[in-house]
Amino acid sequence: MRTASGFTLIELVMVILLLGIMATFASQFIGIGTQIYGDASSREQLMSDARLAMERLNREVRDALPGSERIETLDGSWDDSGPCLRFWPISTSSRYLALNRAQSGSISTLELVMATPSSAANPLNQDANAVKVGDLMVVFPMPTSAAGSLVNGCEYGRCVARVTEVLAPVSGAQTVRYTSGETLAGISLGSRVYFANQQVRYCVEGSTMTRSSAAIGAPVAAGVLMAESLRAGNFYREVSAFNAEGEFGLRLVFERKGEVVTFNHKLGVLNVP
Repeated sequence: MRTASGFTLIELVMVILLLGIMATFASQFIGIGTQIYGDASSREQLMSDARLAMERLNREVRDALPGSERIETLDGSWDDSGPCLRFWPISTSSRYLALNRAQSGSISTLELVMATPSSAANPLNQDANAVKVGDLMVVFPMPTSAAGSLVNGCEYGRCVARVTEVLAPVSGAQTVRYTSGETLAGISLGSRVYFANQQVRYCVEGSTMTRSSAAIGAPVAAGVLMAESLRAGNFYREVSAFNAEGEFGLRLVFERKGEVVTFNHKLGVLNVP
């Protein structure tokens, strides 16, 4: 006689109970792992966005016209600490051979003779069209907060003139002309001359950082988004630094999904007098 085999009700209940307990622990383990992965991905995305914005800013500030950088409040007032940083990118530069030379046959026009600027695409070649009429020509920029902008004067007097005429190069030298009313007062020890025609402004407002640009002297339009998820952001000048006119600090605090990342970054401008 064969004996029937199977599970009793108690055994079946015990199996179901054990499977439920194992499923509970397994789901918690998987949930914790998923949360860790999500937090790590969010943190990495946050840091990636921050690095992208700061790398762009660092490259632009590094090649800014010395003395043109200024920290501002949102309304445009000059300050040693604020949410905005404004500067002029260098369009081209060179070394001058003659400064404030009177034009032959004219008492209202002055000339600056310089080595023909290099091409932006290939520095080994010269570019006769690098300087254009209307560009601002800057020699020995030493800003003063009393003037508010290099256009209004430097510590020793006028340092900016607007180009009125550009002559064709002759034997590697090029002449640009400007009015005698904008006689340049400073003399660069390295005989450097810079040219600019644009202004750039980075601002931290609310939870975003934006970048805007315009012609020098023109109102700055609405900015392009450079970074978001900001809890706080501030530019500041290190007044005690050896090169106070060319060194700036930037502090950004990013926050997303409970993750907080703080960046303290240094910005430096090259060729500061």
